[in-house]
Amino acid sequence: MKTLFEISKSGLRAAERSLSVTSNNIINADTPGYTRQRVDKESVGMRMTGFHAGLGVNITSITRMRNDMTDVVLNEKRQDMGFLQEKSQIFDQLEASMASDSGGDLDVRIGRVFDMFSSLSSDPQDMSVRNSLLTEADQLTSKLSDISRNIDRTSNLVQDSANSTIENINQILQDLDTLNSAITKGESSGKPDHASLDMQVKKLEKLSGLVDFESQVTEKGALQLRVGGVLVLDEDKASTMRAEIDDVNKTFNLRLDSGKLVESTGGKLGADIEMYENGIPELKERLDEVASTLVDEFNTIHSQGYGLEDGNTRNFFDPSFTDASNIKVSDDIRANVGHIAASSADGEAGNGEIAGQLADLRNENVIGGRKLVDYSVDLISTPGRNLSEIRSGMEVRDSEISMLTAQQEREAGVNVDEELSMMIQYQNAYQGAARVMSAAQQMYDTLIGLTR
Repeated sequence: MKTLFEISKSGLRAAERSLSVTSNNIINADTPGYTRQRVDKESVGMRMTGFHAGLGVNITSITRMRNDMTDVVLNEKRQDMGFLQEKSQIFDQLEASMASDSGGDLDVRIGRVFDMFSSLSSDPQDMSVRNSLLTEADQLTSKLSDISRNIDRTSNLVQDSANSTIENINQILQDLDTLNSAITKGESSGKPDHASLDMQVKKLEKLSGLVDFESQVTEKGALQLRVGGVLVLDEDKASTMRAEIDDVNKTFNLRLDSGKLVESTGGKLGADIEMYENGIPELKERLDEVASTLVDEFNTIHSQGYGLEDGNTRNFFDPSFTDASNIKVSDDIRANVGHIAASSADGEAGNGEIAGQLADLRNENVIGGRKLVDYSVDLISTPGRNLSEIRSGMEVRDSEISMLTAQQEREAGVNVDEELSMMIQYQNAYQGAARVMSAAQQMYDTLIGLTR
């Protein structure tokens, strides 16, 4: 008789707990990051003389229905996506800085200066042509300066973005450290903190878009994280990152509060660092190369010629300023366009040979084995070309993330219809256990009545 009571009591307890977990699943069906749970049960029995007797059911655990390996792969893909998205935004800004729809791009400005020298070679004494040449040269130097300034502005924005990202990473690491404490306490007591584990998944999802990391779980259930092979989160504490920036040499180092250097090559932070150290400086260097080539090539020819008013030779561009940020037409030319050298001989005002040589520079391979205009076209097209490649990579990663998310959702997501069906099953089990309890009670009452 006692066995019947124990069996029915265990059944009532198991059914009640299963109903509770299923109800919680249904209520959280639309809660972001929630992982459905299942009650794991096993039958209980004992061997008696000549037979084996069942003693009901025991609840062994409550399991989160989540594939941890899928989460690991998903976070790796999100790290790649965060890296590509940030580079896409930076190149988008650079493209807007270097190319426009107004028809005044760098290659056009260089071409117009060549055109004006060509016109000057045909009529060296035409002052209107000389004035137009000075105007076009000024617009060219202004264009170079504007692009250089915009590239510097983008570099500063990337630096600010990286600092902001580091703050977010530090905050998430602190949050994960707090969750580690709750999770390890639950594990040690034999009552896993599923809510904290779900929150941990959401925090890692957010972190994966910011920085590349490797994760593992300790024997105590605590999460460990490494960035570039360096431990930044352990079961005891979370490290704090800080940036060490050399704006002159364009280096960006990450240092932990422990003094160790960390190298990030993925996520938003990895993209910011790569673009700050390499991508943006490379574009700036190529732009400066255009400016210095203009100064050197034009001055070399121009200094061999003569203007309209005297026998002095002069530079066309100021040789003291050879960067895109400061290139300018020489003060002598700006003060008097008659000093623009068009003639190859002193006193021959109608000689346009030097102007013709300057115009012919258009067809010379003077920079990187290419013509100035062609090199400039390639330069201003670089951000757009990189954008195209990055967006192709983003489409691939987006497809992979969608597939893995759907795969995880099938396992961890709540299907309300399935949960309602199981709820009916547990209700029936509860009613069945109650009937067993009632039958046992009636049998017990009958036995008591017989003994009176």
